[in-house]
Amino acid sequence: MKRNIKKNFWFSKKEDATLKRKAAKCKVSEANLVRMLVTDFVPREAPPWSFYRELRELNMVCVHLRQLVATANRNGYTNTDEIEKVIGQISFFIHNIKRHYTLPEYKGKLSELYEEELYEE
Repeated sequence: MKRNIKKNFWFSKKEDATLKRKAAKCKVSEANLVRMLVTDFVPREAPPWSFYRELRELNMVCVHLRQLVATANRNGYTNTDEIEKVIGQISFFIHNIKRHYTLPEYKGKLSELYEEELYEE
């Protein structure tokens, strides 16, 4: 999306400090934080670096499992479906962790309607 409209804002020192602090917590620029808020996304605080290290280790487990499956297939073992099922579950788990901890949460009209549907049931 091309951004060609410039906006200038005046903040008090307290508001400026708050904006800087919140942008730093989320590890995004101040402009990106304002854009997220305008489009009804609530940014999440960035997880600690240990989160990314552990996620990388979990990804490596998937890589090693895939290598085991490939080796088993080359050596004629045919019952690797269970291993592939576990790989799929781990991959799904990794995807959900990333989505829950790193992606901004949408708080627009659609999410309000979805929450209403959940509570009506």
